[in-house]
Amino acid sequence: MKILKLFTKDDDVFNNYHDKINELNYERISKLSMMGATLPVIAVIYFAIVGDYEGSMESVIIMLYFAALRIFLKFHGEDRPFKNATLFFYLVIIPILLFASIIDAYYDPDEQGFTSLLLLCAIPCLILDRPVRIGSFLGIVALTDGIIFDIFNDGAAVVDIRSHLVVTSVVSIIISGYVLKIQIENVRRGEKLAYQSEHDGMTGLFNRVGGEKRISQYLEEGCKGFFYLIDVDNFKYVNDSFGHDTGDEVLEDISGILTESSGEKDVLMRIGGDEFVGFAEGIFSEELIQRRFDRIRSGLRWTRFYRKHKQKITLSMGAVILDGKTDYSYKTLYKVADDLLYTSKRNGKNIMTAQ
Repeated sequence: MKILKLFTKDDDVFNNYHDKINELNYERISKLSMMGATLPVIAVIYFAIVGDYEGSMESVIIMLYFAALRIFLKFHGEDRPFKNATLFFYLVIIPILLFASIIDAYYDPDEQGFTSLLLLCAIPCLILDRPVRIGSFLGIVALTDGIIFDIFNDGAAVVDIRSHLVVTSVVSIIISGYVLKIQIENVRRGEKLAYQSEHDGMTGLFNRVGGEKRISQYLEEGCKGFFYLIDVDNFKYVNDSFGHDTGDEVLEDISGILTESSGEKDVLMRIGGDEFVGFAEGIFSEELIQRRFDRIRSGLRWTRFYRKHKQKITLSMGAVILDGKTDYSYKTLYKVADDLLYTSKRNGKNIMTAQ
């Protein structure tokens, strides 16, 4: 029943992880091109050893096809997936399927397309795509295979063609269901682990690893914006006086306020304790940063801590304005912002210092 459900309903994984699936399919095209360009060489050597050259020409054609694909991918860049690598995957395997069908129908009409059947059963193991799309593709290929078989045998094997289509379709769809189910779960599990490795478990913001990687990308691209550090004033007092559970509530509420006060492309991270780091892309002045800081501070009135205990939570902030020209590394930028943060602390806390 789970397999039938998979084929009658598009799984959310294909919407949520589209880019990841596209990347995986591109990697598989690359691996397939490598295997296709090398394995036929072994077949040719085998035919030469046994003195039977019947399958040598077919092996050479397949080898040349995949070798050309390999060269194309090399020139394109194997670390730059196509925008729609899944569609490209279909375009790559269609010629191989047609070639196998023609060879089967011409040389082995009595075997009812055994090679084609094997290839059809292997497709779900190679490509990751929506179940409905793979099922439709398999059905069309099976029908085309049957037509080719009929053409090469002068329409004399209608019964064989029907049985061939039924067997091919049923076997390939069953395999598709099981393989896709496993692959979808692997994608989900991999994305979940990737998310956990780059995000803070309590606040949901980026952790040091995930946030630093993304901010470093912005810096490498020379983006304009501002980088900032925010620290909760007297946070030790909150933990010591009201308990660590209350302290966690404060951090969760502040992370929510920072998210609401930030843009969609901003990078927000909690790097441990009560310290938060952020990067906002765009053109900023000290006045605009002060407005952002004031908006964050005004949100502190709605924290659970303030509503329960009627005590204010305050923040100190250090910010560095980036003009896109100064060459900063993440570590250098962090050090400058950290010095500005402690300037805010020394000047009475609950203020922002920028440069």
